[in-house]
Amino acid sequence: MRILVMGAGALGSVAGGFMARAGHEVHLVGREAHVTRIVERGLFIEGIWGSHHVTTLTACTRVEDLSQREFDLILIAVKSYDTGEAARQIAPLASPDTWVCSYQNGLGNAEAIAHEIGWNRVLGARVIYGARIMEPGRVAVTVIAAPTAIGGYGGKGAEEAARESARLMDAASLPTCFTDRIPTVLWSKVAYNCALNPLSALLNVPYGVLAENEHTRAIMNDVVGELYRVADALDIPLEPAAAEAYLHAFYHQMLPPTAAHYASMREDLLQGRRTEIDALNGAIARFGETNHIPCPVNTMLASLVHAREQIGLQARGQA
Repeated sequence: MRILVMGAGALGSVAGGFMARAGHEVHLVGREAHVTRIVERGLFIEGIWGSHHVTTLTACTRVEDLSQREFDLILIAVKSYDTGEAARQIAPLASPDTWVCSYQNGLGNAEAIAHEIGWNRVLGARVIYGARIMEPGRVAVTVIAAPTAIGGYGGKGAEEAARESARLMDAASLPTCFTDRIPTVLWSKVAYNCALNPLSALLNVPYGVLAENEHTRAIMNDVVGELYRVADALDIPLEPAAAEAYLHAFYHQMLPPTAAHYASMREDLLQGRRTEIDALNGAIARFGETNHIPCPVNTMLASLVHAREQIGLQARGQA
């Protein structure tokens, strides 16, 4: 398979690296420092999935510099606020035989891609493993809560493409499965992220501490309750079907394997970078407002993260 990874950050590099190890032709587009080191020395992957040195992929900083212009699969792995621009850049490369997969967190990414290329070629992925760039050219897989789930939005052809993509990724040692309910699994993942990410970032604590504290636990319960009411208004079925059942699974099954993990949003705030809060709690707040469903807790968390973003930028003279 010929693959383009648009946004070779931590997750994109891991996915591209493992696919290249499995014999696929992989091209990365990413930031200059990371790409330069990969071109010079190859990509080093370490962490819970072992140590690997991948030298069979190519990397560049701009779509215009790609040596290959035809791809079977394009993984978009940029931050959610860059999805629209990334989709515009890869649109000329998306032939009728190309599938474009949102390999990202949050809500609204598939919609942004479909706006550029149409729904019939869009796949979605629920990605629930964590990775970090340790230094340019070196990434580490830090945690996994469940296999990545890939599904399609455009009928039978998309379903077949999602099945095949999932099969090939799983065979490449990227734990991956197919789903025929991608909106459901994406929203369930968003519930996990909305509950944990802003609180971990704002309070500078790992996920396990949030579950043990009665105050943060009450906030997370409210976050999930609001999300479930919004999903119901949008006719998006969630699993489990009731918020109470989700919270039981959240505290007893989903959270324990990642109890020592910090949200990547924490690192964004510490480094004065923009976060993906608008694709998480901010998105729930917007959907709630549109559908006349009060979401005060999600709204407040989004506002607090935006305040921290602004303070960080001001401290660096960028606002």
